[in-house]
Amino acid sequence: MNYTLEVKGMHCASCVGRVERALARVPGVELAVVSLLGEKASVHGREGLTPHLLVQAVEKAGFQASSSQPLKAPNLTARWVVGLILGALLMGSMTLGQHLNPYFEWAAATVIQLWGAAPLYQNAWKAARSGSTTMDTLVVLGSTLAYGYSTHLLLRGGHHQATYFESSIFIITFVLLGRWLEEGARHKARASLKNLLESAPQKARRLKNGQEEEISLDQIQKGDVLRLKPGEKVPVDGSIQEGSSSLDESLLTGESMPVEKHPGDPVIGGTLNGNGSFLMRAEAIGRETVLAQISASVERAQLEKPPVQKAADRVASVFIPVILVLALLTGLIWTALGHPQVGLQTSMSILLIACPCALGLALPVAYAVGLGRAAQLGILVRNPAALERAAALDTVVLDKTGTVTRGQPEVVETRGEVTRLAAALESRSEHPLARAVTRHYQQTLPEVQDFQALPGQGVSGRIEGHSVRLGSPALFGVDPEGDPRTRIYLEVDGEMQGWLALSDPLRPDAAEAVQQLARHYKIEILSGDRQEVVQAVASQLEIAGRGGLLPQDKKSAIEAMQKAGQAVAMVGDGMNDAPALAQADVSVALGWGSDLARKTADITLLHDDLTRLPQTFRLAQAIRRTVRQGLVWAFLYNLLLIPVAAGLLYPRLLSPALAAAAMALSSLSVVLNALRLRRFQ
Repeated sequence: MNYTLEVKGMHCASCVGRVERALARVPGVELAVVSLLGEKASVHGREGLTPHLLVQAVEKAGFQASSSQPLKAPNLTARWVVGLILGALLMGSMTLGQHLNPYFEWAAATVIQLWGAAPLYQNAWKAARSGSTTMDTLVVLGSTLAYGYSTHLLLRGGHHQATYFESSIFIITFVLLGRWLEEGARHKARASLKNLLESAPQKARRLKNGQEEEISLDQIQKGDVLRLKPGEKVPVDGSIQEGSSSLDESLLTGESMPVEKHPGDPVIGGTLNGNGSFLMRAEAIGRETVLAQISASVERAQLEKPPVQKAADRVASVFIPVILVLALLTGLIWTALGHPQVGLQTSMSILLIACPCALGLALPVAYAVGLGRAAQLGILVRNPAALERAAALDTVVLDKTGTVTRGQPEVVETRGEVTRLAAALESRSEHPLARAVTRHYQQTLPEVQDFQALPGQGVSGRIEGHSVRLGSPALFGVDPEGDPRTRIYLEVDGEMQGWLALSDPLRPDAAEAVQQLARHYKIEILSGDRQEVVQAVASQLEIAGRGGLLPQDKKSAIEAMQKAGQAVAMVGDGMNDAPALAQADVSVALGWGSDLARKTADITLLHDDLTRLPQTFRLAQAIRRTVRQGLVWAFLYNLLLIPVAAGLLYPRLLSPALAAAAMALSSLSVVLNALRLRRFQ
């Protein structure tokens, strides 16, 4: 049984760990995965498990949870605005050398401590009740120390002694402001994907029994004929039946130029119709549409954690207890050295500056933004761990037919006057090559009599009183002269008239895609086609190629590469590519290929554009680079500033208020850096 919960109140990797541990302790739970950015928990368990038990466990751990109703996070805007005004008032008066009434300072600090910091105290208390700590624990301890010590001095009559009321205000204010900014940044990270998924229209016009009726999206059935007028969005996936238009597919492809569409061409739900009007047939509805697949895949991918994030989560989970001990020891050491006030200030600063927010946000935000951008570009990522591996590839293996070639044979050369008679015979055949010949000759065909198929060899018949045979070189005992193309020979009344050469041409974008890949990777074609055919295609692309391979042979070839230390990506579109896709370190399926290939692959390219392949790998590298930048910043920030907070530069000490501000800015910088991925080109 699978359940999804909405979880509110998480702010760092430590929070995520607490929720996961709380859910894992519920009887019947087999796996619980929590997404910080998505604010969701995905739980898989045995029969008898209920959402109520899961919600109870999360709430007991100190967080809000719901399996049905959307939750509202506390509004932090008024709290940080009031805190900023009061803090600035106190700090401004001190700067001007005019101290305010100490009781006014106490009242202002009390308002912020009891009202402004209420959500933080609630979270810290719930965590303490469950025997754990969070970043709110550090913030609450730091601000309470500042407020409590200052109140103690005031009550003892020390009106003229230095107090930390303004620090306690700024600690709370900067933390709340940081949370508010983080939430805004997270919302932006989710917004592009949300806009993508909500882009399909809610209504459609269906033609039925010659009448046009307006229906809702959930009433559309497969096979329905729908009318699209200029400026309307395509409701579901399908193909054009009548008419033509240009469609804006930038929603999925990122390309601003409209794409011309004619009868037979596919259209994708959510894309925008241009100036034309057409009829389309609905072919994929509900969860089968591209948008629905993107939604399910990205949501699943956001919940699955790549290995590097799991490692960061483990570090963050032990970080807070270590900081608590370090803050206590620092305070005791300074007190023992005869500087109790320095001990108090350094303890507060350590508690505040060491919050592992940046560490917890570095990975989930970067991956979430990257996955959203990938979806916009028509790159469907089913396994986020594959993105991590894709950034470290050194070899890319390509299938031939349907991947670098069109997968549709064409007549590329003729010798003699053979096309008319060949097309007439092939019009009666079901062979794939026959369709290529009939497509090549678009004029009126003569009638064929006594048609006969010659299995494995060709076809024969009588046309306009003549005996005509068409077939392979073996049928006539001729030599194709080493031509890697497929030749079909034509004989009339026993005399050879000439031949047609057919080949599967390169995709128009294959050369550019391979050229981009070859700059960074070793490229090779593995195919089941004849070696001479594969070699001809590979030569055009200036890469290596191996032919005559069965599906298991492709898998074995990739396995051998991996044993030699290569990190391999396999790109294919057919059912016979599935074993190789499963073996590869990173598997990429083409959206126009077989269902099995798409289900096996880590990544699917939805758009009919092979240059999306190098773009996918560049995006993976950009995500890895952003994650590393975030982690390096988070670790350096703590490594450099914790000693400063502990009094390394004594007698110059770091103010607790500045420590809180630095902590908030650290988290914000990591999030803003990750948001740059939204502009990836």
